[in-house]
Amino acid sequence: MAGSGWQQLAASAKELAGQSASKAKAVSATLGKAVVATSKEVRQLIVAADGEAAPAVADGQHVEGPRQPLEGEDAYGFALELTAEQAAILDRCHAKEERQRQRWQQYMRGSMGGGGGGGGGGSELAADHQLLKKLCRKGIPPELRQAVWLQLCGAHEKRGQHQPAYYADAAMQGAQSQFAHQIELDVPRTFPNNSWVQSEAGQNALRHVLYAFAHHNPRVGYCQSMNYLAAMLLLVLGRDEENAFWVLACLIDDQDEGILYRDMYARDLSGTHVEMRCLRELVQHKLPRLAAHMDALACDMSILATDWFLCLFCTSLPVETAARVWDALLHEGTKVLFRVALALLKLHEPLLLAQDNPGELLRAARAVAAEAYDRDTLMRVAFEGVGSMPMERINSYRARKQREVDREMAARETRVNLQAAVRGQGFVVHESEAVLLQRPAGTEAAAADSPQHASPARSGSGNGVRWVSHLQALTSSIGGGVKDSIDRGRMRIAHRRAQSLGATAYEAPSP
Repeated sequence: MAGSGWQQLAASAKELAGQSASKAKAVSATLGKAVVATSKEVRQLIVAADGEAAPAVADGQHVEGPRQPLEGEDAYGFALELTAEQAAILDRCHAKEERQRQRWQQYMRGSMGGGGGGGGGGSELAADHQLLKKLCRKGIPPELRQAVWLQLCGAHEKRGQHQPAYYADAAMQGAQSQFAHQIELDVPRTFPNNSWVQSEAGQNALRHVLYAFAHHNPRVGYCQSMNYLAAMLLLVLGRDEENAFWVLACLIDDQDEGILYRDMYARDLSGTHVEMRCLRELVQHKLPRLAAHMDALACDMSILATDWFLCLFCTSLPVETAARVWDALLHEGTKVLFRVALALLKLHEPLLLAQDNPGELLRAARAVAAEAYDRDTLMRVAFEGVGSMPMERINSYRARKQREVDREMAARETRVNLQAAVRGQGFVVHESEAVLLQRPAGTEAAAADSPQHASPARSGSGNGVRWVSHLQALTSSIGGGVKDSIDRGRMRIAHRRAQSLGATAYEAPSP
């Protein structure tokens, strides 16, 4: 509104309120929305009636209206409860979205033969990579996402490589898979504040998509958090099950062909561990004060950001803000997740630095993410405010962190295998130490329950010492990268035991 318009508004408010500044603000509040003051001169008008000093207000700050929350549903069916300031933020974002819609419509006319919506996505996007990247970063209008997302991630092409009935068959087969029980447990828990997802139609569509994926990719199968990804896709893609399935298949692939890093949804979440460590490296580099603060609090990055990466922000950010993240993610890949995570941390770094324990820091991070309605600011900081982030750097971090995670996972698996195998032979292993709890049949039964029985000093000819050294050597060799199964581990442990105790005859146990 120009200066004269603002003056008229201020004059009307003052007249209605009897020339009282406080009443003028009350009258303005009855409009039911916040007023965004864009001129320092204009901001003085509302509060200058009775000679009161106008408070200092920074550029772009909101002069808030009523504090009562505004309730309703968004375009995707999520329950909303907004303050007037948040409603004003959404109004600004919607105005920018309208301008962005015009740019997309022009782009689509040139690249997809005039198609603007629809679910087929059968035309190719224009080859102007830089223009497409810019448009995706600024956001895809909701009504165009179905066609554009299918093209960005390759879902349309992947779908064309299979028979028309592939999805329906996969959903039927997946209902009989080992993952079906967990899927049934998680479907009703998904987005409880969304009316359609909680409806019978929504629940059926969600389970069908998850069943189909479990059959399509049995190595991954189903991992908790994939239910939120599938539900998000259903909501954004017009509730089309098959389109949601194919985009999910493009996101998660165990052959290094997916958009997301491999093994993020593996049983041990090893890929997610790698991504969390990479994010920690980036925070150390980009936000050293916050990294040092988290170290001082012993706050691990995985506590803060695992949900962000596993659910691709769809359970952390408001849904339209999360959809903006997906717009760029489907085009540019997983570096977008790192950029958005850094942007959230940077925007609210002072608040996070003020927290004095990991629990409070986690609560603060969750709160600011849940209230990130200003999607334009978040994405601008993500792409313009955190510096360069070439994929070469991220891949370098990944290679190093993958080796670390592999070593730790191998050591963990070794411990589990050894513990299971040795317990089966009457021994217990804790880390690299082995304690002989009982001797085999034919030895001194009276000493079997004595604590001193485990002492190498009382092991007769020193067999206990040799057993411990053999087992430690075995643990070391396996920890170097050999991953034995429990059965094989049991056989090797039994063989070492026979050697250490001087057995003359030995039969390997059946696997």
